[in-house]
Amino acid sequence: MAECAGEVIGAVIVGWDGWRCHLYRLAVHADHRRCGVAGALVDEARRRALLMGAVRVDAMVAAGNASAITFWESEGFTLDDAAGRWSLVL
Repeated sequence: MAECAGEVIGAVIVGWDGWRCHLYRLAVHADHRRCGVAGALVDEARRRALLMGAVRVDAMVAAGNASAITFWESEGFTLDDAAGRWSLVL
C-alpha cells in the first residue's frame, strides 16, 4: 500500500503459492499516476518475493489494457503466452 498525507494512493494485492508471487489489482489514484507509485509498489513486492524465496513473479493483466501492458513491460515482465500472464523470473 502507498500513502500520501495519510491517504491511500496506491495498492497491489500479492499472493504467494510457495515458489512464486502473483500480483493482482495494481492500482494508483488518478491524481498520483506517472509519479513512480506503481513502480515502487512492484519493487516492494519483488523485494518481499525474493526474501520469501520466490523464483518468479506473475502479474495478471487484462489483454486489452495497453497502458498496463506498457507499464509491465517497462518493469521487465514478459507475456507468457501459454499461461496468459506477465512474468518476471527473479
